[in-house]
Amino acid sequence: MTRLKADLHTHCSDDRFDHVALPAEKLIDVVAGKGYNVLGIACHMRRVYTDALAEYARRRGVLLVPAIELMVENKHVVVINPSESGARATTFAELRAADRSESIVLAPHPFYPARSCLHRRLIENMDLFNAIEYCAMYRRFANPNRWAVKTAHRFGLPMIGSSDVHSLPHCSRTFTWLDVDEVSVAGVIRAIRAGRVEVVTRPRAILDITTMFSFFVSYHVRTLGGLRSEVSVCEVERDDGPGQN
Repeated sequence: MTRLKADLHTHCSDDRFDHVALPAEKLIDVVAGKGYNVLGIACHMRRVYTDALAEYARRRGVLLVPAIELMVENKHVVVINPSESGARATTFAELRAADRSESIVLAPHPFYPARSCLHRRLIENMDLFNAIEYCAMYRRFANPNRWAVKTAHRFGLPMIGSSDVHSLPHCSRTFTWLDVDEVSVAGVIRAIRAGRVEVVTRPRAILDITTMFSFFVSYHVRTLGGLRSEVSVCEVERDDGPGQN
């Protein structure tokens, strides 16, 4: 087995539903510099993975894994290595009918105080999920991940520690060790399905939490004000390739 350091839920400037001033190439450079081996960029309703971007990551020692953050019946759901049908799902029924044989369906920040988080819909659709996220945005005295941990234990699902980064600095306080039988996308999927994962996490610094809380408030103000529209439209191709060395 090979042990890989992974962050499987991140965002970049190709995300058209959140303001993210972080190009994919810069994100790859940053995580490579922090010793990560596996990265998933899961933009909202848009799969940004391309062969060119994967090659850019490979040259920096990072395995780029296809990922997308879907809006499924107004709830966020991350799919790692989605099929074509899986990447277009907008309802739980469509996701259930999609080919998920080579994918991981991850419940991101399921019990955080936002209406786009899964909450009870996670339990109602537990058959769809392969893993539950341990989100990096928490403090010791305020940690919604506690309910995620209890739910994962109750249903026997592995947990995946992720940064859900939307801006720099990238938070490396929460990540996942993967024990893979092969350094490949398929190897990552097999490791998660087999539970060969270990979450490493420490609470965020108060400055980081303040910054993310500001983003959280802005997110809801823009959504309620109609400035941010979370329509169920999926784009599965990235418009442009990565920059060159």
